[in-house]
Amino acid sequence: MDDTPESNEVADFLRRHPPFSGLSVDELRALIRALEIRYYRRGSRIASAGEANAWFSVVRSGAVELRLGGSDLNARLGEGGCFGYPSLLRGGHTQNEVTALEDALVYRIAKPAFMALIDAHPDFRAFFETDEAARLRRAVASLRPRGDNGDELLGAHAAILSLVRRQELVHGTPDMAVGDAARLMADRDVSTLPVCEGSRLVGIITDKDLRRRVLGARLDLSTPLTQVMTANPVTVVAETPILTALITMAERHIHHLPVTDASGTVVAVVSSNDILSQLGSNALHIAKAVIAADDPVAVAQATGQLPQALGGLIGAGVDADHVSRYVSTIGEGAHRRLLQLGEAKLGPPPVAYALVCFGSLARAEQALGSDQDNGFVFAPDYDPERHDGYFAELARFLCDGLNAAGYRYCPGNIMATNPAYRRTAEQWLAIFKGWIDSPDPQAVLESTIFFDMRALAGDAALVEGLRRGVFAAAASNRIFLSFIARTAAATQVPLGFFRNFLLQDDAVEGRVLDLKKQAIAAIVDIARTHALVRELQATNTAERLRAAAAAGSISDESASDLIACFEFVRDVRFRHQAEQIDRGDPPSNKLDPATLSRFDREHLRDAFRLIRDQLDKLRGQFAGGVA
Repeated sequence: MDDTPESNEVADFLRRHPPFSGLSVDELRALIRALEIRYYRRGSRIASAGEANAWFSVVRSGAVELRLGGSDLNARLGEGGCFGYPSLLRGGHTQNEVTALEDALVYRIAKPAFMALIDAHPDFRAFFETDEAARLRRAVASLRPRGDNGDELLGAHAAILSLVRRQELVHGTPDMAVGDAARLMADRDVSTLPVCEGSRLVGIITDKDLRRRVLGARLDLSTPLTQVMTANPVTVVAETPILTALITMAERHIHHLPVTDASGTVVAVVSSNDILSQLGSNALHIAKAVIAADDPVAVAQATGQLPQALGGLIGAGVDADHVSRYVSTIGEGAHRRLLQLGEAKLGPPPVAYALVCFGSLARAEQALGSDQDNGFVFAPDYDPERHDGYFAELARFLCDGLNAAGYRYCPGNIMATNPAYRRTAEQWLAIFKGWIDSPDPQAVLESTIFFDMRALAGDAALVEGLRRGVFAAAASNRIFLSFIARTAAATQVPLGFFRNFLLQDDAVEGRVLDLKKQAIAAIVDIARTHALVRELQATNTAERLRAAAAAGSISDESASDLIACFEFVRDVRFRHQAEQIDRGDPPSNKLDPATLSRFDREHLRDAFRLIRDQLDKLRGQFAGGVA
């Protein structure tokens, strides 16, 4: 590269913008040798639709506007924006008319130099051959650590079978005597014995089972395993990521997982200690501590370790979906344990009921700093005069305990302590039908959280029946669906005409991006709308989008784009929260984009544009009242 002030300035500018930031000195030198600088006054035409093109162009300063065929607005580009490359890549004529929206300085690079770099540099080529969605999916993939061969994912993403020492699997049979099983386990130095009928796994027995179910119960040693084993145990397939296995253990309160191959034959048993030794984290210990807590203080002490565990998972390259599911698993465990402790203090509940949660916990998408959104759903024989005293006390115990454990009181008072959220399933359904049959914008805005609901404890059938009734009523009311779609489409995506971020004023944090309010919530709203339209029973956002694509409510491509956006934005949020934790600051959803890497800033812009496009499609598809 010529060592002149002018060429150095050009090189410094290009290095600040992808994909030039990934080029070597020699590659930059070749580009700059083929570069010329052009100045265009505001309103002047830079390129005409339909003409031959010999230049790849980069906006150095000012702004330009691209109109497809000279009429429909395609894009407005500011500093670092690139244009002219589609016609170079396909060997055709330009499709856009390009006009200087402001006085603009443009770097023009001759076609031979651009194409030489396209041919020689795969990452440079990939940037220009793909759209925002493909770039974003590639960015999500690039965030995950890989092995030396570039194929196998490391750490928490490695397959569960990678933890297993290769040796012959020891197993018993259903009719084997417990005494013989104990001797086999001692001889082969194993603490867990799968019980198989032929090649089919039918049960599992552990050292703890032998102590409690055999010796503690004073059973004869000739008792067959079928009488003391855990029948039909939870299993995972060999390709299951380690973190997925950990979450499965935490959710089911188990410490051993049989691993099966494609045919369903058990090939190994993995213990929680195997996983913890690999992750080097207290992640599973937190779940165990929550379950074992004997009072609300102990629950709070266990959940208090969650920020440090999250930092460890983020540092290990764990993806946002698994982190959210793990954080949600701990939240669910805290709700359940506090409810158990409350019932132990107050006595058995007088009528059947279910604890229901709403919002991010219901979707298994919690992050740190979430508030609580919950209520009680009662069986038909609930009588407020006779029973509500008990449940009011139970709700107070639960919600106070959750607040102490880091799950803040809901600012909107959507908690079981509020009598409005202690109702029979029939009464709940009547409220939902009131919102659905007589919708108004404010009521719809305030009610959307309730359409994400899940039972956490108690009689889950009460909540499932309620869900089915709510979704059936919603799907049959096109006017309500149009209100839901309009509410979702009204989200202001934080991206201006020139791909600049539109910031919000925060009294504490200043000018910030609110990733939850301005991006994550929009994707959640889109997925929820499709779920209501099609009566899809999934609650998790990614699962809703996949189900919507399968039902034909949204294209496969759109679903994939939104899932990639969802993953990337949440990944940025979790990394931001991990950095806040390291500094000793409370975690939040808000950040100053100036603190982001260029990689994150550029791909957030891609994500925001895709979200805006999908909101526009949602508006056109449903907001007119026709589903």
